[in-house]
Amino acid sequence: MKKTEMPHNFFSQANESGRVYNKIQSFVFILFIVCPFISYGQKNTHDFNKEIVPLRGNYKIFTSFSSKPKAANLDVDKLKFPFSQAWADKVLSIKPVYLTNISIDDFKLPDPPANSSDQTRAELNYLLTLQHSRSLEDITESIYMSSNPGTPSDIGNSIGYWTGAQKLPLTDSLMDKVSKDGNFFLWSFKFKYARVRPYALDPKIHDLEESFASSYPSGHVTYAYINAYIYQELAPEFTDFFIANAYRMSHARQVIGVHYPSDCEGSRIFARQFVNMLFKNEKFLHDFEKVKKEWASTKAEDQKKTLETLNK
Repeated sequence: MKKTEMPHNFFSQANESGRVYNKIQSFVFILFIVCPFISYGQKNTHDFNKEIVPLRGNYKIFTSFSSKPKAANLDVDKLKFPFSQAWADKVLSIKPVYLTNISIDDFKLPDPPANSSDQTRAELNYLLTLQHSRSLEDITESIYMSSNPGTPSDIGNSIGYWTGAQKLPLTDSLMDKVSKDGNFFLWSFKFKYARVRPYALDPKIHDLEESFASSYPSGHVTYAYINAYIYQELAPEFTDFFIANAYRMSHARQVIGVHYPSDCEGSRIFARQFVNMLFKNEKFLHDFEKVKKEWASTKAEDQKKTLETLNK
């Protein structure tokens, strides 16, 4: 707070004293009214810590099985996805834009189940069940989802915020920066765990997509949830829609046999923690405020044009 400078002859000039006193009194009153709101806003910024929705459905059932190895030093538990130092150096050379002071140790991810564990066997059996029951429509939809995650413009269009393709340069820029942060930590975890893909543990699983990276956590599912958690802050009334889309991506990756359910659950946990960290980051929040204004103005302008068209 700025220090108020008193005039040298403050006590000798009654009228001047009264005027200054009134100004000080007004200033203090304004501070009394405004400061709680400033404090509240700052508190919300730094205390952003949304809880993850508890496990449900099959994901909850799988955790009832043991995730521990069947025995010590089994060969199957030594299986790891092949590691390439050159590839690791390349992808990890792109550093985070926002979370520059964060390491993977700041995240609290569960270790994936051991290859020989009862949980992994249960998940493999589940993938085989999906494989036996998947229709051509299931396969087509799952592969399409994996290849077309949707742009911010697509998302806004799907919830009726605007019609047709929209130019959202600030949103695109923000999501590009977020992906740099996300990729750095995602690849760090993939290299750390080096979990083999399902087909490596059960040859009866016929995956429908060639895999170039380890299994845990899933990149597709991670970004589906990261996007969902960010979009819900832009359009909170559509939170259920965004989360449902992420859940569908999770299921799609299992339908085509490339991910265990626990990969997808690990992705959901990672994404929630990652987005919580973003919303505590001042640089991200500065950019996000611009994105909020971009969405609001784009929505308002498009809806105005739509109303003009409807009233013709």
